[in-house]
Amino acid sequence: MSKTMINGTLVLSVLAFASTNTLANVYSYDDGGSHVTLGPPRSFEQYGDIDMLWGNYFQTQDATEEITSISFELGRLSENNQVTVRIYQDNDNDLDPTNATNIYSTVIDNPLTGGGGTLNIVDIANLEVSGGFFVTVSHLAELVYDDEGQPGYSSPARYDTDGRADRSWFYYGSFGDLDNAGYHTRMDGPDVPFGGAFAIRANTVPVPSTMLISSAGLMMASRRRR
Repeated sequence: MSKTMINGTLVLSVLAFASTNTLANVYSYDDGGSHVTLGPPRSFEQYGDIDMLWGNYFQTQDATEEITSISFELGRLSENNQVTVRIYQDNDNDLDPTNATNIYSTVIDNPLTGGGGTLNIVDIANLEVSGGFFVTVSHLAELVYDDEGQPGYSSPARYDTDGRADRSWFYYGSFGDLDNAGYHTRMDGPDVPFGGAFAIRANTVPVPSTMLISSAGLMMASRRRR
């Protein structure tokens, strides 16, 4: 076999690897049976309206991946009927998103609610993550009073009690700044009566390795010179 043929075989092998490595990854901890919702307790009346953020911490399977979309289910919202989707990159990969950096944010008006597999889908373009990343939804739970004057809040976060609780987190009073939230806990923490995983999922594709692409280009150039 000539050197030209060897180089050509290597090029084909590299390109084939890059092609087969672009399969989509789906990250989720719930199984679609997210029948429980979570919101601020009545005892928070003294704080008025409560900003609540909840999300799932994922780790990329490949070195770098591009998020193509996220999806989530919701419980009952307040009259403002608005949520904010945020994605954070956790550079130290310590499984705790509190010091993670916000890299994406968008506001959604009038999202779908009700559970039962009712998914809100947000398409995302050109957003790369590497290692630990945190996908969140937030909502301003407004303080309301019933006919008897009792306080109450909406319960916007929907979760699966059979899901992996040690990767789901929620925050009160963060307004997107996790490190300065008034309160936060993991969903298997002592303050959570029923642990579980939030109904938030992420879809990604691997980013082709720059080294592989460069190697393929060099070998193709070598083949042309022979």
